[in-house]
Amino acid sequence: MSSHQVFKEIRIAVPTADLNVRLLAPTEREESGERISFWWGVTSAAVALSRHLTTLGDLQGERVVELGCGLGLAGITAGLLGSSVTFTDFMPEALEFARKNCLLNRVDMDRTRFVQLDWEDPCDVKDFTLVIGSEIAYDYFTHSALIKLMDALTAPEGRIVLAERKRLAVSRFVGRLIGRGFSSSEAVSLIDDPELPSQEITLFMLQRSDP
Repeated sequence: MSSHQVFKEIRIAVPTADLNVRLLAPTEREESGERISFWWGVTSAAVALSRHLTTLGDLQGERVVELGCGLGLAGITAGLLGSSVTFTDFMPEALEFARKNCLLNRVDMDRTRFVQLDWEDPCDVKDFTLVIGSEIAYDYFTHSALIKLMDALTAPEGRIVLAERKRLAVSRFVGRLIGRGFSSSEAVSLIDDPELPSQEITLFMLQRSDP
């Protein structure tokens, strides 16, 4: 993958339970002219998702895909917990930073992939036991494509974990996944770190419940 932009970088430390994930992030960036993307920041939702992953214990043997990975925080956490991780994003610049951040945190690169993924025209990626994403379900416009993609990505025994601020759009999105044969449970995480907005993040945990 390649990028036409060269970024100045800063280093961020994100405490995640017993892990201390370090991230390189750009100090200067330009918005894509094609679609909205805020890949360069660390959100409260990404922190909440990463912290939730640490509560799942050893993820050895899990096949994880992160949708809209941005800088890669949640995927890196999953990798450090033992899983194989596929990082996906529409923006190639995001994937470059996710790769750098995997190297910075000594994630096993033999168990990582980086895939440029357009939700409306996805490549052939599938059969994941755990699908994760943070702040990806806020836009009604993307719902149909994203739900179809998640359905295709998730293995028969697979599950989905989403970290979102609980908007009406997100509740409707989850409702449509339930209609596709997933069961759903929720947990709330309050993120109140000095470097982040104080936000209540809802973790939606979805499991295939169809035969």
